[in-house]
This record gives sequence, C-alpha cells and structure tokens, in this order.
Amino acid sequence: MTCITDFLNGDNASASLQAAIRTAAGKDRELFFPAGEYHFYPEGCSIRYCSFSNNDEGVKTIALLLENLDGFTVRGENARLIFHGRISPLCAFGCRDLTVEGLTVDFEDSFVSDADLVRRENGLAWFRFFGKHHVADGKIVFSDDAYDNMNGKLLFYCYDRMKKEIICNSHSVTVRNEKILYRDGLIGMEDVFASAETDAFIVKHERRLCPGMVFDDCENLKIRNVTLHHAAGMGFLIQNSENCEVDGAVVEPHGRRASVSDDALHITDCRGKLRIANCRLSGTLDDAINVHGVFRKLKSRIPGGKMYYLETGHYQQQGVFNVRAGDTMQLFSRADGKPYGKLKIRKVIPCNKAFVIVDIDERELPAAFVQGDPALILETLADLEVTDTECRPLYGRGVLASGMDRVHISGCRFHTSGAGVFISGDFSFWYESGPVKEALIENNFFDNCNYYAFGATQEPLAVFPELASLAENYYYHGRIEVKNNRFRAADRPLVSIMSATEAEVSGNVFEADGTYPFIPHSKAGYFFTDADSPAAAFRHCGTVRETDNSGFRKGSEKS
Repeated sequence: MTCITDFLNGDNASASLQAAIRTAAGKDRELFFPAGEYHFYPEGCSIRYCSFSNNDEGVKTIALLLENLDGFTVRGENARLIFHGRISPLCAFGCRDLTVEGLTVDFEDSFVSDADLVRRENGLAWFRFFGKHHVADGKIVFSDDAYDNMNGKLLFYCYDRMKKEIICNSHSVTVRNEKILYRDGLIGMEDVFASAETDAFIVKHERRLCPGMVFDDCENLKIRNVTLHHAAGMGFLIQNSENCEVDGAVVEPHGRRASVSDDALHITDCRGKLRIANCRLSGTLDDAINVHGVFRKLKSRIPGGKMYYLETGHYQQQGVFNVRAGDTMQLFSRADGKPYGKLKIRKVIPCNKAFVIVDIDERELPAAFVQGDPALILETLADLEVTDTECRPLYGRGVLASGMDRVHISGCRFHTSGAGVFISGDFSFWYESGPVKEALIENNFFDNCNYYAFGATQEPLAVFPELASLAENYYYHGRIEVKNNRFRAADRPLVSIMSATEAEVSGNVFEADGTYPFIPHSKAGYFFTDADSPAAAFRHCGTVRETDNSGFRKGSEKS
C-alpha cells in the first residue's frame, strides 16, 4: 500500500494528494491514511468544472481526485479528514472496481449554521450565531467568497433541543440577508419570529456547491464504513454508475445541529444492482436516501425533421447523461404517465450540458409523439436493496425510490419529518423517473414518521406518482407489497398506494403514540387521505389485498 504520510510536507495535505495517488496507481493501487487527523486547504487541490446531479454545477475545488482508475482503494484506519473552505473532499470519475473505506470527513467551516435567539425587542430579533461569520455592508458573511449566500436569503428551521430534530409541524422562516446589524457579538435582523416555538434554530445559507463524495461513471463501486459530518449539498452522490454498494456509511452531525445540507445519499440514473446496508443517516436537511432515474424530454430541432435530441428536464440534471448506443428509450404521455412507444437508440452524440443528440429510426416514432414528451432509458431501471439502515433526517423523507426495476426495503428504522418510504415518479419539476415494477417493503419500523404536516403526502408510507390524470385501465407502478412492518404514530392514515397494478398491505402492526399529533392537511390534487380515512388507503389500483393488519383502523375509502 501507498501511505499518505510518506508524502506529507507541512500542515496542508492537499499538496501531497496527487503525487500519492499517482504513486499508488502505478504501484499497489491502494492509498492508505493511517489513524490520525489530516487537514486540507484549497491550495494544492485540483480544479475542474463539474455537473453534479441535483447539486449545483460549476468550478469545483477537489481534494481527492480519482480518474480512470481500475481496482483502486482509498482506505483509512480511523482517519479523520478535515477540510477548510469550499472544497469537494472526494470526486471519482470513470473508475472501475473502486473501494473507499475507513474515512471520516468533516469541515472546519459551516455551510449550515446554528443560531440561538437571545432576545426580541423594538422590531428586531437578536441572535448568537455559531461558527465563522462577520457582518459587512449590512449582510452576514460566512465564507467570504464569490459563492457566499448567493440567493441572499437566510432560511431558519425551528429546532427542538431535547429531541434534536425540527419542531413538529413548525414552519421555517426566511429572512433577507440585508439590513443586518451587529452589536456585542449578536446579529440583529427584522423580527419575523413571533410564531417560533423555540429559541434554537438551524440556518441554511448555502447552495449545493460542494457535496461530500461524488462518484460519476463508476462501475463496481464499494463505499464501506465512511462517515460524513458535513457538506454543502449531498453527502454521498452516485451518478451514471453501475453496480454500487454502500455499507456501513454514517451521516450524522458532529459539533453542529445539522449534518449535510441536503440528502445524505443520492443515487441518480444508475444501472445494475444498487445495495445500501447497515447505514446510519441523520441530521440532514433533506432526504436520507433518494434513488431515482431521470426523465428527459425528446424533441426534434425541426418538428418532423431528422435530428432528435434528449433534453434535461431540471436544471440540476444538466450535464448528466447516462444514455448509450443500443439503449431502449420508452416514451410516456405527459397527461397520464402512460407509456406509448419504445425506440432503439443507434447512436449518441454529446452536444452540450442541456442535451445529447440521439439517432433513432424515425419510422418507429409513434404517431402519438408530442414535442417534449418524457423519455426514460429502460436500461437505467436498476434493482435497489436497502437493509438494516436507520434514517432520521431533520427535514425530509427516509427512502425515495422512483424509476426502479425492483425495490426491496427491509429491516430499516425510520423517524422522519416526511414519509419514511416514498415511491413516486414525476415529470413536472424534478423529472425523477418513473415506474417501479416491483417493490417489497417488509419488516421495517416506522417510528412517528411524517410528523411535519406540510409535505406532498401525510402518510408514513406513500406510493404517489405525480400524474396530471389517471388513465382508465392503466396503472403506473407494478406490484407493491407492504408486509410485516411496525407503525408507531398518533391515530392517522399510515399507508397510501395510488396507481399500482397490484397492491398488498398485510401483516402490519399499529402502535398508538400521541407524541406527535396528527394535523390533517389537504391540498387539491395531492392528498386522498383525510383524518377519517382508513389506515391503509388505495386509489386507482388494480388488485388490492389488505389482511391481518393489527390495530389498523377502517374508515371511509376515498375514490
């Protein structure tokens, strides 16, 4: 193995990384970090322009840059890596049989800050902010670079000190980062906090600019026993890759109220087998796990012409294209999500970050085709397995799965402000595909999930494709099985399934718990359960089977 300590010269480990990686790549293919603490500064890092799905593209300062390596391992022995400034700790591109294990990642500076409300007086709220900051020209400045607080807003989340979570059914508060005062170590701003039920807050002030670890176009990837305490964006991001395993990963706060600013683990547009096991994911300000394919829009530059191209639907998916010659493209109706044609892609020509040209046999294009209809690459319908994993995001859902061949979620524990498990599919905003052919959700513990009342659905477990209309005799998802799970919550709807060919809810157990009151919240087009709905509700499903659910209450079914 190649030991990083043989290359260190001074306090900045960044300057030694590329030489160490080159040596390891030409020698034993293992870069080893012995136990200890290593500090990384921007000087000596690699610079490149990157497109990261569901994060913000741009010029990235990368510490550990791994490119086109085969059979390579980055291994730590309880090694703690501390990053100073706006750095992406590890990015891997085009690697095969890559293993990353035994590392702990943290940042010296905060991209999400803690703040305590000290007093309110004369129309001003005075806060004590923790972490690096100062006030200049009426603004609070955190990182003092060109990317600092780019949207000019401070988003305050109400924090429960005792439970270490977002306060149940609380609203976040947004304040413009202007007319900020500084006095005696306190930050003063307009008092819009009268309804806040706490003096403790988490303040989000950065965009998704430097996720923790990114893996792009990798194959046979293994992430084992890696801990992330902080990042600006996703914790782990895997995109355009095939056959990936995340085992023993931990995302949790350390010295802060929040961990990463967005999802703990985000997997986009991957192929093959995806396995997540024995992980502990907490303190995030978005979902714990989000695994999805990508809908793209099929268009012709000249309607009826010869040049067809796939265009991204969401700006944070630009530059990310897992589209290959020989792939099969499925077209869907934008109105009801119904598939209506398949096309073989003969050739792919990259053009720019917004689209790629696809060579198809125009004669095979269905007459129903409409410019911009959603298209899904069927080869990116992966198999997802999530086992023995704990999800406790501060503000988000547990496991999201959309656009999968098979999904198996087992032995997990969820305590989430949103749904514990959410199976969706949309081409209205995020363009996160798509149908799930089979899903088995079994032997999990849903512990007071969806205690935040203002999400898209209110059930701890929801199957909810975002469709403009429901087509007669067509079901978006395939077989959905919810078996032998334990639900602890206030008396409320627990499971909702919409537009599945087969739906089974059986052998589940409900335990009443009044810790988090259920507040029904309805919104046209998004909810089909009310306070008096049954524990398990179904809408527009083919075959429905509901048996042996202990404690599940019946109610008036909604059509």
